[in-house]
Amino acid sequence: MKTIRFEEISIKATRKWIDPSTGKKRQETKKFWQTMSPFNKDEHGVTKNGIQIMNEIRAERDTWLASHKED
Repeated sequence: MKTIRFEEISIKATRKWIDPSTGKKRQETKKFWQTMSPFNKDEHGVTKNGIQIMNEIRAERDTWLASHKED
């Protein structure tokens, strides 16, 4: 059986804050990724290219960062 490996496209994001209860610095890092595979298709059933994948994971990262902002 042959193993097939697909190229991974990824970015990481880190959010940093100071814990109000302890005054300590905290951080959280998350990796956002998708693979370039024939199974990764858009809403029209067409295989996604690298630019489409990068745009999607950037949008996902931006949403994650915005949802964790402290006022």
